[in-house]
Amino acid sequence: MNQFVKKCIWFLAIIVLVNVAYLGILMVLSPGFKKVYEVHSFKNQNFDLLIFGNSMALDGIDSEYLQKQGISNYNMAIAGDHISSSKMMLEAYLKNNKKPKIVAIGLSSAIGKSYLNDQPFKNPEIEFFYHPSLTEIISNPPLLNFQWLAVDILKILMSADHRQAQMVLGQWKTKKIIADNSDYKSQKAEPILYTNPYLAQIVSICAQNQIKVLLLELPGSNARRNDFPYVSEVTLSDGQKCIVHNLNNFQTSQSILDADKDWLAADHLNQFGGQKVTAYWYQTVLKPLFSTSKPQ
Repeated sequence: MNQFVKKCIWFLAIIVLVNVAYLGILMVLSPGFKKVYEVHSFKNQNFDLLIFGNSMALDGIDSEYLQKQGISNYNMAIAGDHISSSKMMLEAYLKNNKKPKIVAIGLSSAIGKSYLNDQPFKNPEIEFFYHPSLTEIISNPPLLNFQWLAVDILKILMSADHRQAQMVLGQWKTKKIIADNSDYKSQKAEPILYTNPYLAQIVSICAQNQIKVLLLELPGSNARRNDFPYVSEVTLSDGQKCIVHNLNNFQTSQSILDADKDWLAADHLNQFGGQKVTAYWYQTVLKPLFSTSKPQ
């Protein structure tokens, strides 16, 4: 074997080892990456409530609080997610676990159509675990595929706020505070459309499995709130009707949240704000539902 071939083999071996090491680091130091791995590995779980969504639901719905109220639940929301991935994750969960009583979908219309975008997009972390592909790993190795997570790891290593944050029952809980200094301006907002076909497909899957669906609009910063009512009926792309609870209503969220204490970043709640909106949602929606489902 000539020297050139030996050098090529060593070079490839180093690349493989570096990428394997990086995956190991992500499993230890990246809570979000580890969460996706754990969720995709769920077997024989028996949660009464599953919560889907993107980072607004990840931060804003307090699964630990709900657990203390007697609701067995898990926050399945993934940062940067699209509802098409939520549908796929729900289908995978139902194949390997007991079906929940309720599926809640945390919506983020406050920040636009990212979660309900008309054009589906894939989340690299979800694809890596749910649809593993050797070809994809070779063409897009972890060091490239998950390069943005290196920044998150640096934040954890350098920032006490990030180190003290925890993933609890799937929710990202942090005490970090960045005040919301934006101002609410009452104006006629464009109506929110709930016509993304994947949303209708999730509702249909749940109907087929006798699972109740709850739609919840999560609150954004003051400047992004609206005057739409807290409770409204909406029509999906296939004509199905659903009730939406709008925590992004200015009057409702203003009565719950403290602009100086309850935010970790623009449009994202810290654990104090998350607990407050979850408590309100529990009292107004979940508590009546689970109270009527208990045997007399």
